Amino acid sequence: MRKEVLKYLYNLVFCQTISDSGKYLFIGNRFGDIFCQKIEDFENVEDDKPKTRVRIYPQGEERSIDSLAFHRDFLIVGTAGCIYGLKWDEENSKLSSSKKWEISIPLTAESFDLADVNTMWIDKPNEILYAGCGDNTMYSINLEDGKIIRSFSGHEDYINTVRGSGGKLFTASEDGSVRIWTPSDKDAVGKIEPHTNSKLIRPDFGNWIGGLAVSSDWLLCGGGSRLSLWHMRSMTCSTDYPFEGAIHCTDFLDENILVAGEHTSVQHYTLNGDIVADIPVEHTATYSIVWQNQPVKFMSMAGYSNKLHVLTDFRFLDMSVDLYEEVEDDFYTDE
Repeated sequence: MRKEVLKYLYNLVFCQTISDSGKYLFIGNRFGDIFCQKIEDFENVEDDKPKTRVRIYPQGEERSIDSLAFHRDFLIVGTAGCIYGLKWDEENSKLSSSKKWEISIPLTAESFDLADVNTMWIDKPNEILYAGCGDNTMYSINLEDGKIIRSFSGHEDYINTVRGSGGKLFTASEDGSVRIWTPSDKDAVGKIEPHTNSKLIRPDFGNWIGGLAVSSDWLLCGGGSRLSLWHMRSMTCSTDYPFEGAIHCTDFLDENILVAGEHTSVQHYTLNGDIVADIPVEHTATYSIVWQNQPVKFMSMAGYSNKLHVLTDFRFLDMSVDLYEEVEDDFYTDE
């Protein structure tokens, strides 16, 4: 079977990010490709095809694109063993083919394997990147000089999600815990273990935590454990939600929450647990959702399929776009 056909049939998107201008969407997948599309090209289209062709920037088939972030005029790429920056020229809609900088994730004494960079979150005012990795560690990295400031150790399995809020950092791990950190304390200052709550445990799915979101007062998490809402001050579970599948994505969305994962739908709930939207998806599992309200109201959902689902209302699917199209001679973008 031809390589291009395999990509079309078995595409798996791990991550997405939006440029700081809010005008461009970037997507990373298992085959080492980065897709780029102007968000306004998804508006007022016919036949589920954006106005211009999705551009593809290969990064090498030996690496999967595990996480993406954007800061200033750089697309930041997380992959096995390293994080690197690609210069983005927005005026010409062009992504550099060469790395402008690269940061290596340290090898541990326990493993000689390169640690996957599963998740990244940027403290933009302080220009610090936090990376959650497959060596069970979160690293803080100074984006000014590219140096690792420190490591945050304590998880017993790899980290799936990193978020920050109110001067604290939050990590969700395969070990079944959410840990709370400050930039200065050596050890975690708090821990939530949803699987220890009888209402949240789901033995068939396991204890791992994949989706995590935080606000000033609330923490939302789920994975193998049921999706649950926790009050930050009391560290108690306030609400649990009836989403049936394993959970990879969750977020606070305006006055509601959204949740996605290994399910035929992406769902929205009120904070109290009432379902307000049920959006069918074509993915075997949804691994990535990004959204914004300005300058263009836009949401995209992707996962284990070749489809990118685009929404402008957030409650209804507007279009379903093929990332890999029929194979042509000029299929890949050359610089």
